[in-house]
Amino acid sequence: MFFDEGHRYTLDGEELPSVSEICRFLSREVYGEVRQYALDHAAERGTEVHRLLEALDKYGKADVADDLLPYVRAYLQFRKEHTCVWTGIEKPMHHDSDRYAGTLDRIGTVDGEPAIVDFKTSCAVQKALAVAQLNLYRRMAEQNTPTQYRLLILHLRKDGTYKLIPIDRRDDVPEALLTIHRLMEKKRRKKDA
Repeated sequence: MFFDEGHRYTLDGEELPSVSEICRFLSREVYGEVRQYALDHAAERGTEVHRLLEALDKYGKADVADDLLPYVRAYLQFRKEHTCVWTGIEKPMHHDSDRYAGTLDRIGTVDGEPAIVDFKTSCAVQKALAVAQLNLYRRMAEQNTPTQYRLLILHLRKDGTYKLIPIDRRDDVPEALLTIHRLMEKKRRKKDA
């Protein structure tokens, strides 16, 4: 189950760490020098754009504020230029054995190829963080299926343009992040005990 408040996931009553939580060490490295106000503002914008694009894909319409219109236009241009069939829109998933969860922005096909697509509305895409997030999502999606997903960042820009960025498949990155996360969880549990 996904709980929007607090962005939490549970499975059979057990709280699972999110992809964002597992990537927290990398996020701190990438965004460590950025002021919290700027991060919060960017996160709010990203959340609202995700909500609008979900409404567009599910219902074919959305009420868009003027300041977010360029991001929506960029998405619509992407959809015009690429054939997309979504099997999952803002789809919560979990990994059975690794015990983590996350929400895939889109999963399905792009131009006839299986793909996982993650939206970014930031000024720049942080490639290392994108590699980590998308490979953790891929690990969840591929746990029960032999599908080989392309990993794509759809960078929606405030000038109304977009860039589709392919991300490398890397099995070592999720392994490393999960190992660090488990190590720190054990340390945290000992401290709390």
